[in-house]
Amino acid sequence: MSDLLARLFAVALVSGLFVPGLAAHAQESGYYYPLNQRLPLGKAAAWNATIHRGMYGHTQAVRFGLPSEGHISFFDGRAPQGVLTHAPSQVGLLVGNVYRIKISGMPEFPGIELYPTIELLDRLHPPPGQEQNFPVPVTFTIEEIETALQDRMVTKVVYLEQPQVAAPFEQQGTPHIEDLPPSSNLLEAADLRGRPIAIVRLGGRIPDANAGAAFFGPPVPVVFPPQPQQVPTQQPPAQP
Repeated sequence: MSDLLARLFAVALVSGLFVPGLAAHAQESGYYYPLNQRLPLGKAAAWNATIHRGMYGHTQAVRFGLPSEGHISFFDGRAPQGVLTHAPSQVGLLVGNVYRIKISGMPEFPGIELYPTIELLDRLHPPPGQEQNFPVPVTFTIEEIETALQDRMVTKVVYLEQPQVAAPFEQQGTPHIEDLPPSSNLLEAADLRGRPIAIVRLGGRIPDANAGAAFFGPPVPVVFPPQPQQVPTQQPPAQP
């Protein structure tokens, strides 16, 4: 892939710090900030899980959205073709892991299939019993999909903004997006603004015909919400 569209998402749900004071101290002292979005896939999540050992494997609700309609498929090893869902789709992903999903069936891009990844670095801390009410939002826009189709990479960091440095305007149901230069360290920038939660990468890469399930990496569990029970239709009594 060539070029990079670097984006930051601010999600004002809770506050906190990724590594307390690390980014601010790095800027003041000139120290090297060790994490960035260019590390090998999964490395940043593994480092953070090592620092915060009780976090690894925690199930975090994530809500995926497309420009309008479409399908989102999740690959957890249960079926070679993945589990097909309709957008928007909410599932539970395990912190410290990387997932590759498939987005398809978009009326704006007929016949197009893309395979973005999400690297889950951290989790939210909603009130007990309300975990499904506070999903991490991951939305793919028309601009981002068009960029990926031009053989360019879109990299986004989803973070929770601190109240003291929050964007000075009300968010209307969608995360605030801030574009940064391709040379930026997105994790450092997100750490200065709040707490990094996930790295999302979208490019034009598609599976090789011979790759099979290896394209999606080792199977990682995906927690699907329970489906509503079907109420049986009452049949009219048989006529004599």
